[in-house]
Amino acid sequence: YVGSPLAREIHSDTPKAEFCLKHGLDLKKQIVALLPGSRHKEIVRILPEMLASAGLMAKDDPSIQFVIALASVRKLNEVNEAITVARRRGVSLPENLLTIHDETFDVLNASDVSAVASGTATLETGIIGTPMAIVYKTSAINYNLLRPLIDVEHFGLINLIAGKRVSNELIQDDFTPETLSAELFRLLEPEENAKVREQLRIAADKLGHGGASKRAAEAVLRMLNS
Repeated sequence: YVGSPLAREIHSDTPKAEFCLKHGLDLKKQIVALLPGSRHKEIVRILPEMLASAGLMAKDDPSIQFVIALASVRKLNEVNEAITVARRRGVSLPENLLTIHDETFDVLNASDVSAVASGTATLETGIIGTPMAIVYKTSAINYNLLRPLIDVEHFGLINLIAGKRVSNELIQDDFTPETLSAELFRLLEPEENAKVREQLRIAADKLGHGGASKRAAEAVLRMLNS
């Protein structure tokens, strides 16, 4: 193992204050990032649950700001459709809800906590250092077929790197608006937030600090020349 190329590529160039000013967010109020995934089916299945969770949190604390970080390959109308679905289900959406396209790293950097669909984004979030709840939901048929074939202790990449459950995982039936909102509120507690940020920093350090591609090439050359 020589490190990960992501270690150097994942960063935010925009300070939190500048980001908040750009998007009309209140720097003094808490920000929750929602990352529903980069595939259409993920947005269809995951974002409505995230929105319902945001609605529950807003009832308890209307000051919380929610930002949907939309991947560059997705379109705004997909978010609008998910919002429509949530409203049909009777979800009371938070007033402070914003969708930001193709600025995921800046969104994470500015956020206090995040809800992240399991995948590469959990590793990216861990590198940036934002405490997260890892979530995922697929069709019942797919889950029941594939779950017995998965023989790993954790789903989240950042947990696999850390070798322990740094971020709680809410998968399939465990992923509900109630469980997610409770987990995000827990992570918003200052002491817990600081503790998880330190654990994420330690986990991200295992990825190295750049130069992984060069070290991999050098390792191959040594083998070829030996």
